Amino acid sequence: MEEKILIRKGKSKNVYQDNGSDRVILEFKDSEGRFDGETKAKFVEKGNYKSLISGTVFDYLSGYNIPTHLIEMDGGRELIAKKLDMIPLDIYIYNYAVGRLSKNFKLKPGEPLKYPVIEYYLKEGEMAGALIAESHAYAFEYASPDEMKHILRLATKINAVLKAFFERRGLKLINFKLEFGRHRNQLYLGDEFTPDISRIWKIEDGKVDKSYFKYDKNNARNSYEELARLITGA
Repeated sequence: MEEKILIRKGKSKNVYQDNGSDRVILEFKDSEGRFDGETKAKFVEKGNYKSLISGTVFDYLSGYNIPTHLIEMDGGRELIAKKLDMIPLDIYIYNYAVGRLSKNFKLKPGEPLKYPVIEYYLKEGEMAGALIAESHAYAFEYASPDEMKHILRLATKINAVLKAFFERRGLKLINFKLEFGRHRNQLYLGDEFTPDISRIWKIEDGKVDKSYFKYDKNNARNSYEELARLITGA
């Protein structure tokens, strides 16, 4: 068996070189996750659920002509993906006032927004986590003006597609994070889509129940299991 070559070690997953220069293997970890003021506990086989949910969502988005880095799901904790030159930005999308958006603008937590809010944050370096404007991205050469316009279009479309996807499953997509990268001069959605980098609330009797899914040590597995079942239809 050929040994995998580790090319990036992260908190939530490791990235390995696959055969050929254009493919990588994403290996999801069981690690604790932190997203926009929330902590998602670690548990055994969490990486398997993250891989399953990410792969399912990416595959679904591809059906709407949204380019993603997904090539293949392996049925375990790994995904085979295109090797991307990642743009060092985290794109946060809010459909409800939660987390730092609620705090920064003094909005009632859980308040629905009339229009989605899309924010850009630096991902790397000494200024990691800093909120930036679109013009900062191309002024400092993180991405070109055309790339930033394309990212905005893709992020808006992804949000619309996924909101409908989750609502059909009795769920509300509250907020989430996206990352994009380049492959052969084209932009692709990369990284992951999991409960670790999103808020998904349950709709119970027509009302949004933000406390239904719990992610502390005793309840995280059950929440991931149910979300995986609802998302995959298994």
